This record gives sequence, C-alpha cells and structure tokens, in this order.
Amino acid sequence: MAVAYPRAMDSVWRHRLIVSAPFLAVFLVGLGGTVEDGPTLCPFALCTGTACPGCGMTRAASSVVRGDWGGALTFHPLVFLVLAQLAGAWIWYLLRRSGRVAPIGQRTLNLVLLANLLALVVVWLIRLSAGTLPPV
Repeated sequence: MAVAYPRAMDSVWRHRLIVSAPFLAVFLVGLGGTVEDGPTLCPFALCTGTACPGCGMTRAASSVVRGDWGGALTFHPLVFLVLAQLAGAWIWYLLRRSGRVAPIGQRTLNLVLLANLLALVVVWLIRLSAGTLPPV
C-alpha cells in the first residue's frame, strides 16, 4: 500500500535537492577517480563507432572540477558554455523561487535549446572533419 505524502513536503524536498545538486555533483565528481579511461556508455557511439555531438562532455566536466581546463576543452569545447548555462539556470531557479524574476517564456526557452543543439552539431561536424572527436 502506497503512503500518500502531503504535496507541500514533496515541494520542499524537491527544492532542497535542486539547491544542493550543484554542490553534490561537484563533491561526487571530485570524490571519484579520473574518468578518462572509463567505458563508453553513449548509445550513439556504441552503435555507430563514432562519438556523438555530446560525447566527451562528462569527461570535460570532470576535468573542470579537477582544475584541468585545457583537458576539459580537449574533451569537449562547449563544456564552459554548458556549465555557464547550468549555473545560470540554477541562479534563475533560486531567483524565481524567491519571486524576484518572472518565469522564462516558452519561446525564449525553445530558442536557447535550439541554439544549443545547433552549437553541438556545428562543433561536432568541425571535430568530425578535423578528426578530433574523443575515442569511442
């Protein structure tokens, strides 16, 4: 039999999780060893034998946490853009939760997502033609 929890309690825990997520992620990445020699988990890479547009991003983020910014750029050139957007989204969430900013419009959000997709594909095509994709 399932226990029904009050919706307010669920909202509080979700808020706490979102607020603490960046710190928890940095802690866990810093706690683990290097990920450069880990297995490939990307379905696109496993099926095609070629890295996908996002391949290398996890390893790049791990390198950023360890302070190896050059290595991060080698794994994926868009890592700093993605991390800046994640930080911005986290700050926006905190400001939105406190009522200081309005919600982001659906059109704006769609434009940002489309721009990210375009950037990933363009960088992927450049890396594919230059032969600098990460190994699969």
